[in-house]
Amino acid sequence: MKKGEVLLIDLDFEYKLWKNRLNSYIKEIQIIKSRSREVSECRPGKELNSVELMVLDEHETELNQLLNRIKVQEQEMQYYNKDFPITHDHQYVTDHHKIREKIDRLCSIHTERVDDLIDALGI
Repeated sequence: MKKGEVLLIDLDFEYKLWKNRLNSYIKEIQIIKSRSREVSECRPGKELNSVELMVLDEHETELNQLLNRIKVQEQEMQYYNKDFPITHDHQYVTDHHKIREKIDRLCSIHTERVDDLIDALGI
């Protein structure tokens, strides 16, 4: 950001960071599910129960939806890049702040959920 303007590169950088973070969270969920299957084979009854798996699936869906929203936002910005640099009241900045709020919320939720499940599985 320079002189009160948000540059396209600023938004692009944050989107790349967020996409990488969301992708790592999704991979982490897949690892937990895989570990749960391994645990069920070795020590039946110690794996994640259906409610925990349902919560994981719901969380993974939420992460994928936000990841897709970021990708759509990036595509829209490519088509309208003539509007950049943009001011703080520009639509993309407003959308960017909404996505930032969702990212912050999902990151804290992910950390809480995954920590509990990792402890339960003994990973």
